[in-house]
Amino acid sequence: MNKEASRNMGRFEAVFFDLDDTMYDSLSPFRKAALAVLALPADFPLETAYRRVRYHSDRLWEIYAEGHMELEEMRVQRVMLAFAEFDLAVTREQSAAVQARYIEEQGRIELSDGVLEAIALVREAGLGLGMVTNGPVEHQMAKIRALGLDRIVAADRIFISDGVGIAKPDPRIFEHVSDVTGHAPEVCLYIGDSWRNDIAGAMEAGWRSVWLNRRGAAPDTDHAPHAEIRDIRELSALLKTWLY
Repeated sequence: MNKEASRNMGRFEAVFFDLDDTMYDSLSPFRKAALAVLALPADFPLETAYRRVRYHSDRLWEIYAEGHMELEEMRVQRVMLAFAEFDLAVTREQSAAVQARYIEEQGRIELSDGVLEAIALVREAGLGLGMVTNGPVEHQMAKIRALGLDRIVAADRIFISDGVGIAKPDPRIFEHVSDVTGHAPEVCLYIGDSWRNDIAGAMEAGWRSVWLNRRGAAPDTDHAPHAEIRDIRELSALLKTWLY
């Protein structure tokens, strides 16, 4: 945890969460999908490969968001590119099958331990609560419903990139959220796992941020989040230091 940043946090009035790999562990459904479709060696570093899938997903998403790539093509490419780095040739058909199984497994996802406790603290403190996530509206809402978050987060506080027309890391999506909710950028706190999409994007918009670095990634810009945690269960203790 970044203790210096914690001391300098100051007042905030709204907390927004990313969805994928923040409020649930997205490695779990991906692991099940990859193992079901691909003949992987027993010692294959699947978690490392998944980090590379996320890496390519973040970069290809910008091409998709700009209208230069179809969504299904982006999903196929990210898996093929990631596994190619491990000298494993995944065909387009296999990649599409992994994606189909991945979506199926996402219907059985569960909130990570610690999420509900952190949300309870936010609500008890009277702070605004919301979500900002990239993806197609119905696809993201299906995951939100599977997690039960549609019963916790108000519908008008759920911002999905394809619905807004702007995708992270473009800071304009965070600026849009500030405009719609009436929370000035400097009093908004964002919790997310992707350095590029969540931390850099939010901070470019003037928001404060907590980086959930589940997989020990390295920053690729000079942004300085207000805190870094490795497990979402650490968030409640961090919020308590800032709220009380």
